[in-house]
Amino acid sequence: MANYTIYHPKWDNHQILPLHNNSYCTEILAYAIKDELLRQNHSAYINYIPLYTDAEHIHRLVIDELNIDADIRANSLWMIISNDDTKNFSIIDLQDSPAPSFYLRNHPKWVLSLVGQYSLERFHQTKYFSPQQLMKLIPFVYSAYTPTSVELLIDEIHDIRNSTPVLDDRIFFYGNNRDDYTNWGVKIREVITVLADKYPDETCVGSWETKLPRDDFFRKAATHTISLGLPGHPWCSREHELWTLGLPVMLYEHTHHMAVDLIPNYHYIAVPAGQRLDIGMAKDPEVAADSIIQHHREWIKPENRWRVNNIAQQGQSRMAQHAQYRHMGPRTVELLQLGHW
Repeated sequence: MANYTIYHPKWDNHQILPLHNNSYCTEILAYAIKDELLRQNHSAYINYIPLYTDAEHIHRLVIDELNIDADIRANSLWMIISNDDTKNFSIIDLQDSPAPSFYLRNHPKWVLSLVGQYSLERFHQTKYFSPQQLMKLIPFVYSAYTPTSVELLIDEIHDIRNSTPVLDDRIFFYGNNRDDYTNWGVKIREVITVLADKYPDETCVGSWETKLPRDDFFRKAATHTISLGLPGHPWCSREHELWTLGLPVMLYEHTHHMAVDLIPNYHYIAVPAGQRLDIGMAKDPEVAADSIIQHHREWIKPENRWRVNNIAQQGQSRMAQHAQYRHMGPRTVELLQLGHW
């Protein structure tokens, strides 16, 4: 049996409390991992570690016992699991880039990373990781940021959807499309502008200025036949929230990987978007917008409504049974390949 420490970031004003309805996804996962390690008769301890920011450092991480002193450019959505005897460590990295794995990739004691935003196409294109380092990246599962608070809304959202006499067939998306939301100078969600301008009668879309409070967003989504999800990097927490609530989601076809299968046209409505840029966004927003509308028109036909409903059910079932972090301790420990490091 071995001794393990789970290092979780402690951000500004972070109150370390027992798990509660607004607990962050990584905290929920940290406790699930700890419970599984204890069940396997290991010792396990969660250590909340502060990060330092000043004029020269952005989220500087210092863990003396692991000989880590690095700017990791991320104050959340990650944790480190170390073997206290060997000082080897692995990272659970849900960051967009993934930043912690990148900034610690040359550390001699880094064993592997479970990566939530796993895209081989992106890794090969950017060349941030050497071929030897890519061997250490393993697909993981992404999540809603505060999953328990979302789950508390399931019954309400179900009731709203079932009591809506006629669902709104306009495709629905409210989210960040600000001019400064860019990747290498290109707006990440310019497709929203094209949808609004070219298909105003078939869309209910808007950018930051129309963004609703989270719970009101879910209530409105429940009244629409289909909600649209668009790449963050490449995942966004929003589609995982919609899946949790049992709402059907339309997404670009995904070629990146997860530790729990996500099957197109079974868990989500898949749309080809033409050539893609490295974080998953469409290179040509007009091509993507045209494809979204073409596929949306087909899916909302009366003869396909059962398919939409089945997509919603299967997406919710996948989240509840296989992708909720509080249940993922055993699967995560298995992926970490303990006993080898």
